[in-house]
Amino acid sequence: MQIAFLGDSLTEGWPGAAYFPLLRTRLPQHELLNLGRAGDTVSDLLRRMMHGALDPVALAFIWVGANDAVMSAWDAAGDEAGSGWSWAERLERIRSDYERLVEWTAARAARIVCVRPIVLEANGSVWQVHADELGDVIAVIAGRKGARVLDLHPAFSAAGDWGGGPFTTDGVHFTDAGAEVVAASFAAMIEEIDRGEVAATDTGG
Repeated sequence: MQIAFLGDSLTEGWPGAAYFPLLRTRLPQHELLNLGRAGDTVSDLLRRMMHGALDPVALAFIWVGANDAVMSAWDAAGDEAGSGWSWAERLERIRSDYERLVEWTAARAARIVCVRPIVLEANGSVWQVHADELGDVIAVIAGRKGARVLDLHPAFSAAGDWGGGPFTTDGVHFTDAGAEVVAASFAAMIEEIDRGEVAATDTGG
C-alpha cells in the first residue's frame, strides 16, 4: 500500500527526533511518502500541495496545525495579511484552508486520516488551548468529509503512565521517546485500516 504523509516539521523529521524512519521500520511492506516541510502552517501546506503533485495513493495522513497554534501565523504586530486578527478570526481562516486541503487530498487518496495537532508538556499554555481548539475544528471537518481522525493524546497519556518521557524538547518537537509514541500510533492506525480493507475484500464489500 502506498501511503502519503502531508505535514510540517514533525513529518519532515527536523528539528527534533523523527518518527518517519521508525514507521518505515515497522511497516516495510508499505511504500511511505514523506511530504512534510518544516515551518508549514495549514495555509502553507495547502498552497504547497496545490502547486505540486501527488499521484493517487491508497491512504494519506494530514498532520498540520501545530505551527498555527504556536507561531500565530497572522502576527498581530506584523504587516502580513490578517495582522491584528483575533484567534477566533484566525481559526475561521484556518478552518476554510483545512477544508480545502482535505478536499484536495480526497481527490488523490482512497482513505484519509486527519491527525489532531498536539502540544505537550507546555503547562497549560495558550499553545495547548489553541492546538486543542484547532483539533476540534479538524475533527468536525474530517467527519463531514468521511476521513478518520487520530488523536495522539491517549497514546501519550498511556506512555506517561508507564513512566515514559519527556516526549518533546519544546512542547512541539519530539524526543526519541515522543517519536516512538507517534510511530506506534500511526502504525496501529495503518494496520487497522489495512485489516478493514482486507476484510471488506474477503466478504465482497
